[in-house]
Formats: sequence, C-alpha cells, structure tokens
Amino acid sequence: MSINYKVIPRKNPGNITADPKYYASINSKGRRNNRYIAKQIADRSSLNEMDVLSVIEGFLQIVPTTLTDGYTVDLGDFGTMNLIAKSQAAETEEDFNSSLIEGAKVAFRPGKLFRKELNAAEFVKLNHAE
Repeated sequence: MSINYKVIPRKNPGNITADPKYYASINSKGRRNNRYIAKQIADRSSLNEMDVLSVIEGFLQIVPTTLTDGYTVDLGDFGTMNLIAKSQAAETEEDFNSSLIEGAKVAFRPGKLFRKELNAAEFVKLNHAE
C-alpha cells in the first residue's frame, strides 16, 4: 500500500514576508463511493452487494443519531467517533450560553488495526507533472 504525496510551499501566516516552507500534501487519486465499498466487501464475504449497501445505509442512519444522543461510537479496530463542540469563548462560565456554540464536529480516532495499516504504508513522492 502506498500513499502519494506532493511537496507544496506554504507561507507562514504570522510572517507573510518570510520565505515559504515546504510540506507534504497527500494527493487523492479520486473518490470511492458506497457502491464501490459495498462491491469490495461483497467480493470478500458471503454477502451480496445489495446486502452490504443496505448495511452501509443503516450505518449512515444510526451513527449520527447515536452521536447526537451523546454516545461515542466504538467500531473496534476501525476506530472511535465522538462529537466535539466548536464554539466561541466567553470570559466566564456564567457568560457562556448555547448561542456561542457554532456547531459540532465529528472527531475520529483510528483503532489499533487501522493505525497499523496506515503506519505500514509507504510514501511515494509524485513528480510535478503527475
């Protein structure tokens, strides 16, 4: 398994006159939709593609509800998901109210097996033309 990356320059937002520094930027090869994922799972299991799609659809309905009900979703070796609040600050606890909350974001922490697979990946630098 390899992960393609490009090297890109980035300016320092605190000092825009400084020379840019160069960082790796992961290069996506494109997108894979739920049908592709379902086919891959079906090819590796005793389930057919439509059964897998049905499970994925159920998953997509249950996970947001579980998160908004206040639970962490633990998917074993895949990882865990929970909600974190995005909010503005208040000077005191008494000054804080829900109008300062701008929304919720999903935090994903990969599980051991997921992390192991990612850590085993090789990084391949793309040429400028790619």
